[in-house]
Amino acid sequence: MIRLAKKTYYNNLLIKSTNKTKTTWNIINEHINKRPQKHNISSTNIDGAKTHDSQVIASTFNTYFATVAQNIHTENFNSIDVNNPLNYLYKAFNKPIPAINLKIVNSKEIENVVKSLKRKGSHGYDKIPTKILKLSVPYILLPLTNLCNLMISTGTFPTRLKFAEIKPLHKKGEKSNISNYRPISLLTSFSKIFEKIIFTRLTHHLSDNHILAKKQFGFKNKSSTDLASFKLINDILTSLNKKLLVGGIFCDLQKAFDCVDHDLLLSKMNWYGISDKGFNLIQSYLKKIDIKE
Repeated sequence: MIRLAKKTYYNNLLIKSTNKTKTTWNIINEHINKRPQKHNISSTNIDGAKTHDSQVIASTFNTYFATVAQNIHTENFNSIDVNNPLNYLYKAFNKPIPAINLKIVNSKEIENVVKSLKRKGSHGYDKIPTKILKLSVPYILLPLTNLCNLMISTGTFPTRLKFAEIKPLHKKGEKSNISNYRPISLLTSFSKIFEKIIFTRLTHHLSDNHILAKKQFGFKNKSSTDLASFKLINDILTSLNKKLLVGGIFCDLQKAFDCVDHDLLLSKMNWYGISDKGFNLIQSYLKKIDIKE
């Protein structure tokens, strides 16, 4: 009866879960008594010397996270002579892409966005978690809608929503080495609403104009890395059955998202029809301000 009760309990967890992979690993970790370790950074090595000063540690992490992407770019790309990437776009597309249509927001869309947010207790500098936001949305729906429409009409992402609390998360290796940490950004709950509004309109524009490559599986609706793995394995097996040689090159990009060139990204988005207010809105959003702790 105990085994049956456990089985029923875990089955119900999986059935109700929106992320079954994560839930499965949580169940496995629970059974092997593996718990996430909380590590308070009480000391770290700075220029070969250990320090316990919390202010110095915070400042060192701040400097490292703020400059690591630029340092990687300087070390790897400054000596490379590359052609203007926009030249490829001129050859790939026969006609200009129409301008993006930034439709205004209605209250129903805002309500659906808030409902789609995960119910969490974590919060940004404003101390308002999403679980409180979900409970409050019936009372703040109208001003939220007006603010989102003001954002779209002016092409400006609200400055106060760009602030994020940055917390270092240990990845591997020696815990006193700051290079073994990665930053976690705790955004305000309200910024997530505004970001989803922008994301929806960008996604529709990219999809309607067939801009994204068919072989891109990540960050696309009705697509996933599982499908990418299936296609890769299927292509390999098909080639082997035809007695062909199969080779693969796998690249692991260091700090891939952090190293994106914002000027190049904006110039490409302008080419893709994201201009005027849409361009100003994305440009305003990319100019983030971080509170690093």
